[in-house]
Amino acid sequence: MTITVTGDKALARKLNKLGIKMGKAIDDGVFITAQGVRTDAIKSIQNKSPGKVVQRSRQNGTGTYSHVASNEGQAPNTDTGKLVASIALDKQSDANYLVGSNLPYAAWLEFGTSKTGARPWLEPAMRKNINDLIKNINKAADLTIQ
Repeated sequence: MTITVTGDKALARKLNKLGIKMGKAIDDGVFITAQGVRTDAIKSIQNKSPGKVVQRSRQNGTGTYSHVASNEGQAPNTDTGKLVASIALDKQSDANYLVGSNLPYAAWLEFGTSKTGARPWLEPAMRKNINDLIKNINKAADLTIQ
């Protein structure tokens, strides 16, 4: 008795294509989640937190202005807008994205210093979005399979 199987090469090609598409779907899901982290980090800074009014010197040296410094443990309140403008999303490799800021004081705000307490803006955004990671990957995978 002889059994002939046909279509195995076509099936292998289709499975290979599906694997490539699934890799893209995973990347898409991670990207969507990273965008959510970036968006929520920006919103946390732009939503004014209660705090203490402080006087700051203007950068051009022409006097001072009032700023509401957020309380320790809350996201920093925006002042110049530089931190918000610097928050970026950078693709490192497939399904690997970096969200953050290249401003030196971004880390000082996030973690605090020996003189000031932390005013985290990135870690809370990550925590808020981490549960969406699998959901976003599954959604992208489902769209790929359809």
